[in-house]
Amino acid sequence: MENLRLSLAAPLRLVALFFLNFPFLFLQIWTPQDRQCILNALAQLLLDKECTLLIGRQLRPILLDLLERNAEAIKAGGQINHDLHERLCVAMSKLIDVHPDVLPFALRYFKDASPVFQRLFLESSDTSTVRYGRRRMKLRDLMEAAYRFLQKERSVFRELWDWSACVPLLRSHDTLVRWYTSNCLALVTCMNDEHRLSFLKKIFKRDELIRFRVNLLEELQMQNIESALVLANPDTALWYREKELQYTQGQVVSSDLSANVVAVCGVVLPREQPVERGQESSFNHFVLVESTCASLQNLAMAVAFHNPVLLEGPIGCGKTCLIEYLAAVTGRTKPSHILKVQLGDQTDSKVMAKIFSA
Repeated sequence: MENLRLSLAAPLRLVALFFLNFPFLFLQIWTPQDRQCILNALAQLLLDKECTLLIGRQLRPILLDLLERNAEAIKAGGQINHDLHERLCVAMSKLIDVHPDVLPFALRYFKDASPVFQRLFLESSDTSTVRYGRRRMKLRDLMEAAYRFLQKERSVFRELWDWSACVPLLRSHDTLVRWYTSNCLALVTCMNDEHRLSFLKKIFKRDELIRFRVNLLEELQMQNIESALVLANPDTALWYREKELQYTQGQVVSSDLSANVVAVCGVVLPREQPVERGQESSFNHFVLVESTCASLQNLAMAVAFHNPVLLEGPIGCGKTCLIEYLAAVTGRTKPSHILKVQLGDQTDSKVMAKIFSA
């Protein structure tokens, strides 16, 4: 069985430059308990908007694990922590354009989570049960996050959330709140460029519009730089066909990850449902020779990026086995998570694949 082994020594040293009191930095040997504490501490740092991009860049291979840990923390104790919810929303919005794991996670998370701007609904009702930290997120951060989610998946979020609560924000004294709110409402109502410009001119002065447009160009440039920095991370081996270590020296292993994710040849993928007890032992019957590992890693990468992939090879070379193994370890063993179509002699495969040329 292949096992994840990711070194955190260098990322932790970099994090320590910004957070001098970061614990565990000088530990020589990490126990399983130490590694859980370290991952939980990094997950908390991810929610600090000042270091979200740094953590996302340095810990790209396990970013999905850190997101899942925060999602679990928000619901811990049977009560929603609105402060953590807002921080996670803002963190996801900052990472959504540079990390392929974030958008699918966000879509899953918001299926049963409150909108980014849930505060607007809570403040108009009883707020005695709402939990916020001492450094409450600013409303401009929340509306910027909402705008970024809309930009990424307008068809989903315009229907998923009730945007009527945002309308009063058009009269906010904060120009940034008004800017992001007006752009959100323009997207929600599907305004064309002409109507959008006319709408914005009623809310902002000419010099304000010019300043915001310059800021958008600067943000786009920074986003391109961040994407390049993520891609520039060193390409090191993240998995080994060896027995998993209980004690490590600055490394985390597969068993340290959240139950909601699984590492497949160094690629961390979401689990549709936790693996039942005893089921995991059945995965060990899969013999991971070098060629199988290479194919499985490529397949896992395609799934992580949500790209279609075609497996080719002669009958009996293991194409179906690879798919079934990946489906099993990610908890996708039943329809509609995995579908199988048996093609017989009477089936025209070109019709099914829609590749007939006129």
